[in-house]
Amino acid sequence: MPTTQTVDDIDRLESVCRELDDLTLLYLSKLNQYTQSRTTTTHTLEKGFLDLAHAKYTMGAKTISHLSYDERMKAQVELSVDRGSSSTYTLTRPSAEVSAEDSEAVTSDDDQGLRQRKGTTKGQQKDSEEDDAKEHKADKPDSAKKEKKAAKTNHNPLHWFGLLVSPSLRTSQGHFQIATTHLVDLANLVHDLDTLDQQYEGLKNEKRQLLEQQSIDKTTAALASTTLVE
Repeated sequence: MPTTQTVDDIDRLESVCRELDDLTLLYLSKLNQYTQSRTTTTHTLEKGFLDLAHAKYTMGAKTISHLSYDERMKAQVELSVDRGSSSTYTLTRPSAEVSAEDSEAVTSDDDQGLRQRKGTTKGQQKDSEEDDAKEHKADKPDSAKKEKKAAKTNHNPLHWFGLLVSPSLRTSQGHFQIATTHLVDLANLVHDLDTLDQQYEGLKNEKRQLLEQQSIDKTTAALASTTLVE
């Protein structure tokens, strides 16, 4: 007669087998999705390179080259990694911030103004403060415009090659932007496949251990019955 532990092992073995079947189906579904997404990404990149080649032909190879790059270029998107999220890799746009050079220039101007006020009398200092208050009110619109202009740190890279660029160059840019999002999706799918593979291996090892324990229990029971017969 099977013991309680043997019944629990049999139930757990059946549960592990069902989980392995579910993981197999999920893995194959993710793999099919990865294959389709990779094919789409490849075609999108091919279109981008073809349009880029056509733009070089129409605008000239010297115009569309590294010589036209802006040395102040900054990334328009950033890749964020969050291991605890369902989507490990996500694309985000960097927040617009005032450059460090601008902030240092403003600080140096303020320090210079403070140093100049130290040598003035009380009456001159009062007049100077009133003049500064008036200038500050008058400069508010200009400072707002400067901050708004400084906030626009990410420009369209197409402007590096001229104002009227080839339509093929614009189309090529669109294809590469779409391909970038597809590549991030592919990276997430690869991460999901790796996770499923690790889970599958863990369940397979557990199944092997349960089968070995079941075999040992059967052998022990057979030896016990043989001893009773003798």
